[in-house]
Amino acid sequence: RNLEGFTETQRWQTLTALQQKYLSTLDGLKLWDRQTARRFAIQHDECELRKPLVLIGAVDLNQAMRMMLDQVAKKAPEAVTALIYAPAEWRKRFDSHGCLAPDVWQEAELSIPDEIVVEADDPADQADTVARQLADAAEFRPEDITVGLPDERILPMVMRQLDECEVPNRYGPGRSVGSTSVCRLLSNLAEWIETNRYPEFAAVVRHPDMEQWLLRDGVRPGWLEALDDYYNSHLPTAIGGDWLGDAARTDGLRDVESHIKRLLKGLRGGPRPLSEWLPSIGKLLLKIYGERDFDLENEADRVRWMAIQCVQKSLQHLVRLPSELTPNVSASEAIEFVLDQVSGERIAPKNAEAAVELVGWLELSLDDAPRLIVTSFNEGFVPSSMNADLFLPGALRTALGLEDNARRYARDAYALSTLLSPWRETTLIVGRRTEDDDPLAPSRLLFAADPDVLARRALRFFSPLESKLDRRPLAGGLRATRRDLGFDVPRPQDTEEPLEHLRVTAFAAYLACPYRFYLSQVLGFRSASDDATELDGAAFGSLAHTVLEEFASSDERESTDADRIRLCFEHLLARQVARQFGEHPGPAIRIQVQQLRLRLAALAEWQAERAVQGWRIEHAELAFSRKSDERPEIRRPGELLVDGRIMYLTGRIDRIDVNVNTGQRQILDYKTSDSGLKPQQTHRHKHEWVDLQLPLYRHLARSLGIDEPVGLGYVLLPKNSANVGLALAEWSAEELAEADRMAQQVVRQIRAGEFWPPKEPPPKFSEELAFICMDGVFGRKRFEPVG
Repeated sequence: RNLEGFTETQRWQTLTALQQKYLSTLDGLKLWDRQTARRFAIQHDECELRKPLVLIGAVDLNQAMRMMLDQVAKKAPEAVTALIYAPAEWRKRFDSHGCLAPDVWQEAELSIPDEIVVEADDPADQADTVARQLADAAEFRPEDITVGLPDERILPMVMRQLDECEVPNRYGPGRSVGSTSVCRLLSNLAEWIETNRYPEFAAVVRHPDMEQWLLRDGVRPGWLEALDDYYNSHLPTAIGGDWLGDAARTDGLRDVESHIKRLLKGLRGGPRPLSEWLPSIGKLLLKIYGERDFDLENEADRVRWMAIQCVQKSLQHLVRLPSELTPNVSASEAIEFVLDQVSGERIAPKNAEAAVELVGWLELSLDDAPRLIVTSFNEGFVPSSMNADLFLPGALRTALGLEDNARRYARDAYALSTLLSPWRETTLIVGRRTEDDDPLAPSRLLFAADPDVLARRALRFFSPLESKLDRRPLAGGLRATRRDLGFDVPRPQDTEEPLEHLRVTAFAAYLACPYRFYLSQVLGFRSASDDATELDGAAFGSLAHTVLEEFASSDERESTDADRIRLCFEHLLARQVARQFGEHPGPAIRIQVQQLRLRLAALAEWQAERAVQGWRIEHAELAFSRKSDERPEIRRPGELLVDGRIMYLTGRIDRIDVNVNTGQRQILDYKTSDSGLKPQQTHRHKHEWVDLQLPLYRHLARSLGIDEPVGLGYVLLPKNSANVGLALAEWSAEELAEADRMAQQVVRQIRAGEFWPPKEPPPKFSEELAFICMDGVFGRKRFEPVG
């Protein structure tokens, strides 16, 4: 009430009432709250010592601890000794408890030599800088070096860099139990129990520990690939109940779901007391890990085993809680409650006899290593600060004697002073950017200096960073011996069996980039993921093709009534959407379906007018393949004679129309891209062929007995419905002959194994293979043609 500007009296009165109810409940159960017990001991003068107490490095004690020490010192003045690592002339920087005097430290100048401050760009560059500092510290043994990590988020990058340089390292605090595979699996299971959503189910079945359990439980492998295919075909939002599509393709996934549901049988149902869920959580762990063999010499197995023990110990503690203190929760909430209890626990790494120690900022001041490297020496990390708190803003913290920004500054200023001792060598690395590319400011401790130094550093830190492109990469053992980064794109290998057939769409892929053709068409590489939330261009087109294929066999295929055709399109589209995406597709899909509905409505007008002109659909969605002998609906492939050898052409023709009045035929391809480009725009660039799909359709049509000249073109369904309709190619006989010669040349080059080098810059829509081609990777070797 006496704090100026304090307006939260009512809130704190409410919190006090809640605390009293909490303490009353504990009192009824004859239990103590630990902090309340300490306050009671202070208030009733119960603090005492049986042995002398020596405080080492305890320069930031809280108010309760100070009051306890005051009681002890009053009873035995010689019982407490505080040892402070500081020169005698700093006496005024500490109070009577041996703690920091924040006000004095705010004004203190810190003597930081410029030469120990090194700048780095992002976290990866900080990790590289750490390695280079170690390379320059050859006179120190690994156990004599400590790396400080005020921002522990860069720890993985630093450890990975040191591992690549073959530098033994050890993160002293260890790994948090909450980040182990055991706890991640429990968390994934809890989320799926709660939501039944696809992303949570996918996270469960992709977890390595779940994969091992499913295999041990008799599930046939292959479900991960099947899950990717299922997702990309149906984009489900939830898992449970009916699986969409062909039952034969989802049998394995149904089996996986069934096994996991049996595994979680004891964790279903409505809310109940926490204690009633705990045995089921313990049994869940036993089922997953009980039959697994653990090699405790293997670090991953050791961490997994320790995490299981930690969770089991937490379950044993929680089950002893009085029922009055356990709320009614769902199964997922019970699992998350258990995980919350262990999340702060850590699993220390194995002791390494000779390793670079990695520690947090607060541990550094007590480290006696003669060589220190401090990363992330930036504002927000050193010193840390809290500028907004819902219940305890800075002024209130100061008034109550709680940790505030002034104390944090004093603590970190003192810690830095201990690192600058003359008997050891220290490097401070200042980052410029976060991993998310957000800018970082240097620590304000660097500006606790006289005005000249302050100005010089301001100019330095806020000037562009010097280029580091001329630095040689570090090799194993921290020797900068490699002159290149070693980012080599793997060269094509000789194929054991020559290609005997090609899809008509594959010619464009070869013309765009022979190497990427090799990866996708020869090796069959493709990527699969489940991060899509909407239909990509291919899936959107596939949906349209399915509707139009079914229309071609419907009663309305020859109709001249646009309304009847439109209603038929709408019916077929609704049926296919329900079949492919279920009754409740995601929001993005519903929007895309509406977009397709509008395009089909415009197509209905065109289709009706075309029927009036005498055009009829003669064939639709014709497949041409060498499997024609096995399946009657598949037609024989086309043939392209090249140097006396036949290259079989495969593919699919969307539609062949015939005019009942003139007998003329047109081979048409549906195009649903937003742009609505015409054949001349997609097939030729600067008078050169870049795509041969439509010209090669002539060779497929010959297997149907169609030898006469035919029209070639697109049926466009672009974003702008006004442009829906026919776009015929206007190529002369000579141009088509030129296209055939180009196709023959492509076949020759493929047979000769000419797949190198990759095209630069990468062709459009080649992102799928970018990670193999190392597109955009700095240091990738330049490509030189073979021969």
